[in-house]
Amino acid sequence: MPGMPDRVVRGCGHPPRVRFIASHGIAGAVRISLFPLQAVLFPGATLPLHIFEPRYREMVGRCLEHEEPFGICLILEGEEVGGPAIPHRIGTEAAIIAAQRYRDGRYDIVVEGRRRFEVTSLERTRPYLRADVRFLEEPEGEEDPGLAEAVAKLFEGVLESVELSGQAVIDETWKDLDARSLSYKVASALPVGEDAKQEILEIPDTAARLRRVAEALMALRRIGAAAGAGVGGDGGRGAARRRGRPPAAGLSP
Repeated sequence: MPGMPDRVVRGCGHPPRVRFIASHGIAGAVRISLFPLQAVLFPGATLPLHIFEPRYREMVGRCLEHEEPFGICLILEGEEVGGPAIPHRIGTEAAIIAAQRYRDGRYDIVVEGRRRFEVTSLERTRPYLRADVRFLEEPEGEEDPGLAEAVAKLFEGVLESVELSGQAVIDETWKDLDARSLSYKVASALPVGEDAKQEILEIPDTAARLRRVAEALMALRRIGAAAGAGVGGDGGRGAARRRGRPPAAGLSP
C-alpha cells in the first residue's frame, strides 16, 4: 500500500473473538467480504495490514462489530488501492486476531489464515467487494508416508536463507506441524513471487502441495550449491518461480 511498508502493525490490543461463518445454502455457498491484495495468505499464516482506504475501513469495522472474518484473494487484474480489482478464484478466509483503531478511522490489524475457498460470484453493491464462496475440502491426496518428513528435512536445510516478512528467523513450532499445516507453513515462507504462491495455494491436496514445495526447496538447495555457500547471495529469490506460467482463471466483475 502506498506511502508505507504497510503491513506493519503498531501496538495492537487484545485479539477480538471471531465468529466462523458456517456453510449453508446451495452447495454450501456463503457470502463474505472480500479484500483483494497483492499478497497470498495461506491457512495458518498471519499477515499484518494497515487499513486506510475508507471502503476497507468500513469493511473492517463491520467485521469487528459482527465478529466475522473476511476473505483475502490475490489480485488477478487491477490495483490494490483505488479502483476495482479482479481477484483470483481461490483465496483464504482471514480471521482478525488483533486490531487497533485510530482516531482518524484507520486500523492496524493482524489476520490469520483459516479455510481456503473458491469464489463463485462477486457482488459490488457496497464500496468494497463481497463474494459468494464455497469452502474447499483438504484431502490428503496420494499416500506417501515419508513425504512430510522429507519436506521438513529440506526446509530445515535451507531455513537460514528463507525470509519471512523480511526476517531470516522462523520459530521452531513448524517442527510439530501435521502434514497439511507443514505444507502451508513452508509455502508461506518460500522466497518466491506471489504468482508462484498462488499456484501452490490452488493445489487441491496435501500430498501434491508437499511435492511442489519440495521441488521449490530442492531448487533453492541447488542454487546454493552452485553459488558455493548457503543458498546464494540473493537468498535464492525466484529459484522456484515458474516464469511464463499463464495466470489462473480470474473473475469478471
